[in-house]
Amino acid sequence: MTARGAYREILAIRDARRLIAASAVSQLGDWLFNAALLGTVYAATGSARWVGAATICRLLPYVLLSPLGGLVADRYDRRTVLLAGDVARALLMVALAAVVQADAPVVLVLGLTALASAAGTAERPAAMALLPRVVGVARLGSANALLHTVQDLGVVVGPAIGAVLLAVGPNAVAFLVNGLTFVVSGALVSTLQRRAVPATAHGEGATFLFRQGLRTARATPYVVPLLVVIGMAELTYGAQTVQLVVYAAQRLDLGAAGYGYLLAAGGVGGVLSAAITPRLTTSTRISAIVVATGALYCASQLAYAELSQLVLALVVTLLSCACFVICEVVGETTLARLAPAESLGRLMGVVEAVAVGAMVAGALLAPLVLAWTSLRESFLILGAAAVATTVLCPLWLRGLDALNRRRGEALASRVAVVERLPIVAGAPALVVEQLASASEFCPLPAGVDVVVQGAPAHAFYALIDGGVAVRRDGAEVARLGPGDHFGERGLLDNAPRNATVTTLEASTLLRLEGDVLLEALQTAPTIWSALDRSNVPGRATAAAHTALVDDPAWAEA
Repeated sequence: MTARGAYREILAIRDARRLIAASAVSQLGDWLFNAALLGTVYAATGSARWVGAATICRLLPYVLLSPLGGLVADRYDRRTVLLAGDVARALLMVALAAVVQADAPVVLVLGLTALASAAGTAERPAAMALLPRVVGVARLGSANALLHTVQDLGVVVGPAIGAVLLAVGPNAVAFLVNGLTFVVSGALVSTLQRRAVPATAHGEGATFLFRQGLRTARATPYVVPLLVVIGMAELTYGAQTVQLVVYAAQRLDLGAAGYGYLLAAGGVGGVLSAAITPRLTTSTRISAIVVATGALYCASQLAYAELSQLVLALVVTLLSCACFVICEVVGETTLARLAPAESLGRLMGVVEAVAVGAMVAGALLAPLVLAWTSLRESFLILGAAAVATTVLCPLWLRGLDALNRRRGEALASRVAVVERLPIVAGAPALVVEQLASASEFCPLPAGVDVVVQGAPAHAFYALIDGGVAVRRDGAEVARLGPGDHFGERGLLDNAPRNATVTTLEASTLLRLEGDVLLEALQTAPTIWSALDRSNVPGRATAAAHTALVDDPAWAEA
């Protein structure tokens, strides 16, 4: 499928459309805010150190609080998390506009900036964890690429709008406009479908879940080396926020506006990368793509060290930023596919903390190296270190492509099984894929109680092969065979099951998470009809009147 076709397929999904639009508006405001903040601070102080302090205050909360934001994204309804963040930041922008208009001390401006960043630390983990539920795993790469594309449009347009607002009106106006973007984003988020919070997020303490997120990052295969690659790219990006300002003024002789030209060229490169990114996310050479594009972006430092022509500098910026976006999109998509769904928000919180932390480290290192050496040598030193670290990661990523391929094949096999279930007849392909993504094959020996009378309802089961007996109060009331399913009534009624289902022989079942089935029912009325038909006369009498529940201990049998 072409990139255009992939994006069209994503935009045909209502919630995907609105989630991406909300992100686009919010990102536009973020970059407008960044330009307005730095311009305001520099005008008030005339100090590059204060400008650097403003950047740190804007970014440091993401380093410190993003893992906690990921915890929030997993523990609560992600739609509510996104909406609360938008409302809080809109109010803080109004307060910031008032402070700027009153010509208050810069320290107060920085404090409100830090609070606004803290209020947004759960946004990215929540959005990234919500995306697979909205578009399905197979479309995740295209959706992530589209999300980055609209964000890169914000990189191009946002600073330009911020500069215009600063030029034609009071500085406070730019902050009010940013507040308005959060209002629009919140309005879009409020229209998203509510989705169930994963059951594993309930009943555990915050400290436990926070540590579990860190353990997930360490224990999930290939997460650490992927974070190293992404971290080196982010470190380079952070360093260039300092270096390219000096580079534009001294080497290109463009003054302060020169950095804006380079930033715009980078945004264009990110947008152009959208033409190939969806195809790259489905490649069988994921590790090579992530490492190569990450290394090429870091190598832009070496190019800047030798270039002093504006046209060549713009070309390098455009191409390198296209590589940067590809590296991020493919790397993050791979991380989302590797992580367990119930802890994806926590993992993405760790990813966000590492990425922003590396960016801040780069912004802190660059002026130090500049002060010790020169602009050219700072490019060479930081660029060579980042490239060398990145190109060592393939040794650590060996086996990633094979694992990615196996997981893709496993998903395809589950989709093939789910497609044959009578309950999904007529359901959209997206719903079928979402059900398959949340399912797993369960090969069981004879004599296993798959569900137990009186137990809470957690899952739905479809019998692939073998047979089961349905017993109520110890008396057998029905037998089910391949093609039959059970477990839905307790989910629909939110009630304990009143029957026990036991395997009569070695059997294979497909287990589907109950919350995903309930979500599917909201978007695919044909599934409602199929489930209702399971309770009309014509099937086994006992099955028609029996509500079946899953046994929490079935997996241990």
